[in-house]
Amino acid sequence: MSDNQRGVLVVGDTTIDLYPVDGTSITPGSRFAWHVGGTATNVARWAASLGSETSLVTNIGTDVMGELAAQHLADGPVDATHVTRVDAPSPLTLYVPTEAGDRWNAWVAGSCYGFTPPADPASLVVPYEWVHLEGVTLPTEVNQSAVRRLAEAAAEHGAHVSFDLNGRTNQWATSDAYQQALRDVLRHCDLIFAGTDDLAVADIDRMPAGVLELLPPNHSATVFITDGPGETTAVTVEDGEITERVTATPPPATVATTAGAGDAFAGAVLAARDDGVSDLRELATIGNTAGAAAVATIGPFDADGSDLTGELF
Repeated sequence: MSDNQRGVLVVGDTTIDLYPVDGTSITPGSRFAWHVGGTATNVARWAASLGSETSLVTNIGTDVMGELAAQHLADGPVDATHVTRVDAPSPLTLYVPTEAGDRWNAWVAGSCYGFTPPADPASLVVPYEWVHLEGVTLPTEVNQSAVRRLAEAAAEHGAHVSFDLNGRTNQWATSDAYQQALRDVLRHCDLIFAGTDDLAVADIDRMPAGVLELLPPNHSATVFITDGPGETTAVTVEDGEITERVTATPPPATVATTAGAGDAFAGAVLAARDDGVSDLRELATIGNTAGAAAVATIGPFDADGSDLTGELF
């Protein structure tokens, strides 16, 4: 890493997320609130709100919702210099509360979902200490080759590479295809976030041993495996061997929706690493605390309007 590298670059998706205003089932005449979401945008918002200089690379549409999203991002804490306006509809997601838990409907086909690949990946990533990439943009039909090139360029030029698996069953025809795509990227990564549901999509062990299957034999990285309200497992991998392992239980939370918990975890840990925190248990606790705060609200958590920054750091 160069002395001139600083801050966090988050690369991935932006979506317009719709929530029923009354938080109950959707019926004719239901009213909705909209928020600017997407895994990458959520991560960037958390990292920036917790003090990191954070830039976002993503697409937004030229429709009415895209116009509103562009203004929202421009007014927020994240540097939107690398946000690209694409002449296509904005991707929409709809939160549907059910007795069985959260369900999301998404309208992505034909939209601007993902990000516009840079002509020169190296020139984009060189200024940053951390480059964070997202698994939702890893499918071939989204940004697979661009994600791989950015990971390669960041590692080659001394930036730390972070990656959140974000496995979606509807994005992968087979677990083998998902595994191979992950291997092509994770070989460059210093910081890895995985939920047990992501590992299930890859059809591998939902423990650190499963993640090790995706890494080169001599790889070194820090890995966090979250399991909803269950214990988070964090490990340090050095030369292909686990040298440290800790577990941390998330604090109790009143759950409004589980959406965004993993993004909050990743954004908070990135901010902590950018701030110089390296203790594995402390990082896991920071991530868990942010995740618990995220699930207590519908829509993006307002870290700026809370005392969470002081609590975490």
